[in-house]
Amino acid sequence: MSKRLIPDQPPVQLKPDEQVRYFVDQYRNAVNSTTRSRLAACVRDLGLTFTEDELTVLAALDTPARVQEFLNTQIYYNNDHASAEMEETSIPPRRVLQTARAHCFEGALFAYAVDYLHGHAPRLVLLEASQDSEHNLVLFQDPHTGLYGVNAHSAFPHLDGRPPEYPTLRALVESYCPYYYSDRTNDPNDLTLVGYSDSFDLVAKFGVAWMSTEEPLWEIYYTYLDDTIALHYLFDDSDETHLYPLMRALKSAWIQVDARGCPFVSVSDLPSAAQELWHAFWRAFDRNDPRPVGAAREIERQFMQLTGTTPIDLQDNAEDLQYFLEAGYRIEQLLKT
Repeated sequence: MSKRLIPDQPPVQLKPDEQVRYFVDQYRNAVNSTTRSRLAACVRDLGLTFTEDELTVLAALDTPARVQEFLNTQIYYNNDHASAEMEETSIPPRRVLQTARAHCFEGALFAYAVDYLHGHAPRLVLLEASQDSEHNLVLFQDPHTGLYGVNAHSAFPHLDGRPPEYPTLRALVESYCPYYYSDRTNDPNDLTLVGYSDSFDLVAKFGVAWMSTEEPLWEIYYTYLDDTIALHYLFDDSDETHLYPLMRALKSAWIQVDARGCPFVSVSDLPSAAQELWHAFWRAFDRNDPRPVGAAREIERQFMQLTGTTPIDLQDNAEDLQYFLEAGYRIEQLLKT
């Protein structure tokens, strides 16, 4: 879990160089000179740019366990959805050091970069949720035991990292299930985690320059998931995979873009039985409820069996695609196959 805020006491906002210097003072004694030299050489060979103070802090975070401790105790959660007026952010790892703030995605990219620079061969994993915020995990494997662990950053209890004690990625993901409850209802019994992606290599797709830039990482934010990434349902023991719901909806023409460039759910292109369920769901669902209940919940379950998504998620995907297009990205960047 992220660094705790003290009630009624906003965190002190330091200037970027002051914040990094604060971290240097905290971690200087934890730095191994050999590790720092090796890190500096790696950074130089990759053509990356960090200040000497930034390198000192990064050198201290030479294991995934130390990265996780840093996220948990030094980095506040960047809640860029605290109000409708707040602008979303996609700050890079270097800015995480300079601001001591990160949301889930930003914390994951920070952990990925640091683990990569220390040779831990990280991979990214998406946790897929229904009608809830999704989560990003940075997977690593203990070289001695072969077991898996992850780094992660969250404002919610038990959704941060895991030590390397899991024999498979699925077993690791299952450890999140009891704690992954809806941020719409805040009901611990309203569990929303439905699946997870295969692990994938960000460096193979985006290179390494993003690790030391100070510019927002919108390209990674918007395009790191595409139709080449396979996902697995947690409630399905088969080896069958599926696409992220937005990708499947685009490929199946369930979501289309009209002449004005506005995405919409094309109900007539849904399977015939799903079309009937779509209309029945919106008749039964009380929009004042944070989540479907009663008849709407049962209709939603049937719709999910047919399509792999829910009416609310499908509508949310269309709205998310609007932001994607307005940011200047193209559907072709999501559909590669």
